[in-house]
Amino acid sequence: MHRIVVVALPGVFPYELGIPARFFRAAHRDGEPLYSVTTCTLDGLPVPTNADFTVTPASDRSALDTADTIIVPPWSAAETSDDPIGLAEFGDRRIVSYCTGAFTVAASGLLDGKEATTHWCSSDEFVRRFPLVRMREDELFVDTGRVLTAAGASAAVDATMHLIANDFGAAVAATVSQVTLAAPHRGGGQRQFVARPAVASSPTVGSASDIQTWLISRIDEPLSLTDVADRFGMSVRTLTRRFRAETGRTVGDWFADARVDRARELLETTDLLVDDVASRSGFATGAALRKHFRDRIGLAPQQYRSRFTQAA
Repeated sequence: MHRIVVVALPGVFPYELGIPARFFRAAHRDGEPLYSVTTCTLDGLPVPTNADFTVTPASDRSALDTADTIIVPPWSAAETSDDPIGLAEFGDRRIVSYCTGAFTVAASGLLDGKEATTHWCSSDEFVRRFPLVRMREDELFVDTGRVLTAAGASAAVDATMHLIANDFGAAVAATVSQVTLAAPHRGGGQRQFVARPAVASSPTVGSASDIQTWLISRIDEPLSLTDVADRFGMSVRTLTRRFRAETGRTVGDWFADARVDRARELLETTDLLVDDVASRSGFATGAALRKHFRDRIGLAPQQYRSRFTQAA
């Protein structure tokens, strides 16, 4: 039996804390459980969650000595703390983090030189704190073999289903999927959930924000770089240089993202045909929208609509 130990640190997030027991304990073969799941705190005493209740563990950190897999859910101080668990001592075990638990694993040094992910809201801070780790901010989870990091909240379920399938095969994972009503695999990455960036409300004339505001107001028009440069009295070279200096991106790349964001909004809130969505968001054809949408979101427009639609 594969032994899993979940570490509850102060301010642990209850949702992610409960995922290992719910999903791993649902994995059986010939009626026999394939995992044991133990929850511990460092001293064996109850810890507060980030909700309005505390949790009482079954064990203290001594449970880690017998673990095959150690799971670190997110906890309140994860983004600002080091590694209170001492995970470096357990480098021969499989280490799994959910959401911002990745900060705790990275602080141990076990992710140095490896790829990882965390909740997209925290990815910039993660990159700042851990420059030796290669951030994959779009992924729902990243499995390096010895260490697995999952993105925020429900991505922990995706990572857990992946582990079950890797450990005991697709048939076992499919049974867990049926029992828990969870998808065995979700297409697309975190990009489908990322909030749309806002443009500054009072941009300086001729600044990147000013240009962005003007472009958004004409998002359905077939604008060229020359059109944009002429509007702001610049050469194309000056426009490109200034925009990149302020945003780190080209005008074309930013505008394509903005058009995809408009398409997302229309897919969520209307029942327009994909070709009409393409036209209203500045793409020449439905095929062009599908290509840009899949490149940036990881899903086809209709797949996105089926997940996120708010239309009646």
